[in-house]
Amino acid sequence: MNSFKFVMQLLVWCALYFALGYISLFLDDPASQVSFVWFPAGLAVSAFLLTSRRRWPWLFLGLFIVRTGLDVTLRHSLETSLVHSVISLSNDLAIAWCVRHFTRPHDTLHSLGVWLAATLFISAVAAALGGGWVVLRHEVDFIQTLWIWWSANVVGTLLVTSIVMGLFWRPAADIRRHWLAGGVLWLLLCLSAVYVFHQPIGGPRGEAFMFSLACIPVMVMIAIPVVSGNQLGAAAFLSFCIIVIYYSWQRNGPLFIPGLKPGEPLLLAQCYLSGTALLLIFIYFLRHSPKTFLTVSWYLDPRSGHLTWDDRSPNVLTQQLSTIPDTDRLLSLMSPGDRQIMRERWTRVQSGSTIKGSFRFLLTLSPTLTLHLQETKLIALQQPDGVVLIGYWTGESQGPGSARVFKGT
Repeated sequence: MNSFKFVMQLLVWCALYFALGYISLFLDDPASQVSFVWFPAGLAVSAFLLTSRRRWPWLFLGLFIVRTGLDVTLRHSLETSLVHSVISLSNDLAIAWCVRHFTRPHDTLHSLGVWLAATLFISAVAAALGGGWVVLRHEVDFIQTLWIWWSANVVGTLLVTSIVMGLFWRPAADIRRHWLAGGVLWLLLCLSAVYVFHQPIGGPRGEAFMFSLACIPVMVMIAIPVVSGNQLGAAAFLSFCIIVIYYSWQRNGPLFIPGLKPGEPLLLAQCYLSGTALLLIFIYFLRHSPKTFLTVSWYLDPRSGHLTWDDRSPNVLTQQLSTIPDTDRLLSLMSPGDRQIMRERWTRVQSGSTIKGSFRFLLTLSPTLTLHLQETKLIALQQPDGVVLIGYWTGESQGPGSARVFKGT
């Protein structure tokens, strides 16, 4: 059942990747053979972040096939398409890996900083590799190609990742009753964006006036997640991006200021949308409701496998874990990879080694409840009849029936 579910998710990711790639290839630069903006980058990063690591090879392969086929059909030779696909998807995978690996539990702001830094730096490396390959095969300017590739990946990652992760961000329990107000703001956003960006170049009101009007949709945009939560805010931002990109592609709107050089209006549009995306991400962070981080300790007799949970400070996490009586039951709730690491940690601490560093893992208590936990401390205590283990776990309470730590979103 889980395999079938993943296959269906993979097909959805591939279909969305193809659609966004098809759109991006219309916004290309014929001189440099590189798209001005690569929306699939953000989708791929989001897909890796929302997929367990053991599924990453299959996700990479599926997106690689789609990326190569799309590039061959609409643009490059097979050789160039294969190279570009490897570089592009390796870029997306590396960003997701950095977010997962370097994130700090309970520190969402640090995780956002890791995501932004990884996006900027890794995209630069990928741009150098991809631009170098294009230069070897075509007579193009390397610096221009490098800049276009880098900005295309950065903009695509910022825009699409902020939308997708916003849609998957769990809403607060009481936010749904505010969706009516959010819907009104959404309609106001669309109307104001259409009005501002359908204006022709050199309209009677003047460029300065029209450019100042471009601030109105942004102000409405940031009000939506404040009023109605991150999910509706992400959906509204998607609509906003579609309107801006559509009318900008028609060479309308305040971003096409007379006197700009070719390509500069599109660069201005990218900065406009990227700035809005960063502002929206900051709103996501502020809207991320404060969580109560819970700690539970346990006592394990390795010979019998019996687990004893410390219930002197009862909380939701303790109540959920107290149903696990022994190590056989505990290990059966973990993935094979987490199970192996947990056993290795137990073996090392029993042999007298000191365990340094924390360990994040999942416990699937039921099809609807998965705990995201972190083992912060594991020690061995010598007793007259043998060694016993004492461990400390932390989780993040999000209301009755759930606890988790930050997963790297």
